[in-house]
Amino acid sequence: MISASMSLPWASKVHFESVAWFTADAKGQVDLSRQKPDSGSYDFVDSMGLIVSMESTDTKAMKKVVRDISIEKSQFIEIIVECGQDRASAKLERIFIARDIKRQRITDEFVGDLFYTENTNRQTILWLGGSGSGLEVNSPIAAVLASHGFNVLSVAYFNEKGLPAQLSEIPLEYFERVFAWLMKNPITCGKEIGILGMSKGAELALILASRYPFITRVAVFAPHAYCFQGLAFKNVSSWTYEGKPLPFIQLKNRWVFASMIRGFIKNKPFRFTDIYKKGLHAAQNKKAARIKIENAQADLMLFTSKECGMWNTYDGSVEIMNTLREHNYHHSYHMIVYEDAGEPYYVPYVFPVGWTTTKIAPRLVLSMGGTLKGNAHARADSWEKAIEFFKTLR
Repeated sequence: MISASMSLPWASKVHFESVAWFTADAKGQVDLSRQKPDSGSYDFVDSMGLIVSMESTDTKAMKKVVRDISIEKSQFIEIIVECGQDRASAKLERIFIARDIKRQRITDEFVGDLFYTENTNRQTILWLGGSGSGLEVNSPIAAVLASHGFNVLSVAYFNEKGLPAQLSEIPLEYFERVFAWLMKNPITCGKEIGILGMSKGAELALILASRYPFITRVAVFAPHAYCFQGLAFKNVSSWTYEGKPLPFIQLKNRWVFASMIRGFIKNKPFRFTDIYKKGLHAAQNKKAARIKIENAQADLMLFTSKECGMWNTYDGSVEIMNTLREHNYHHSYHMIVYEDAGEPYYVPYVFPVGWTTTKIAPRLVLSMGGTLKGNAHARADSWEKAIEFFKTLR
């Protein structure tokens, strides 16, 4: 038997555990990278299976661990191996930020965190989180990414002091200030700008790439091909420019509420994906609302999944690829598809991959989709491939 346990440094009272039983081979060896457990917390071959399958008995675990996130302290994972009367253990330390990485909070021209070193050869990546993100939630992503050899600027664009409370009618001029700051800052000036975005941040990343030719490399987790309505239950765009809304696909509130009510009545998780499909089917302005990604001057990498519960990212990604081919796009573009994944994208091995649902109220649960195996693979594989993609920035 092999078991694993951990708690996150900013939520030490929330404990996570997993266990798996294996049969040793003729040499008395167990290889987790080759063997499927006989039984336990997961049922597929994965050397990190014990980590990705961890669960907590605390019913409020998710709420507790997404508060007050701090990257200053290490994460510790204890592994215990037992066979008969024999027992051995080891403790693994996860460092979120390399010792040479510095952090600078920016609050004047915009709100963000710059993770950097004095090494002037580092390229710069702009990180744009999704609808559930904030600087705290994004800090492990930005810090770990910077620890792989980049300057990383994590930018908040709503729900922070001085910014709109909701992801709705966000002015693109705000990001022009971000770009101007990057170009004059002694650490980041003279560097090509790459963007890594997730979900609504992926939508934003593609919009920015289509409008600003100095953006040279863009990777996106769970993107879409269109500009959609803002997330404020109002019939307004997510984005504006010069005081005017960008054309957008409308999502009627009654569709959202109907989906929630059906889930409540059936006591089953609901998804937003069908609402986005319905909005696209009903839209009369698809041509205007489509992101003109063919105008970009960047290399593109799309990470998408077929079981996403947030929106139909796979359909949107296929449309993006078709558009690029039709326009003989002159820069590189690739799409990675995860068959059994939802929207699991984050730094691997921090939060449990099994968290595929979010409880909004009693009997009202949002599903982000995917299986444990599919989401675990997508989270680790997309992270590794995104880092390699940005390492080729010139």
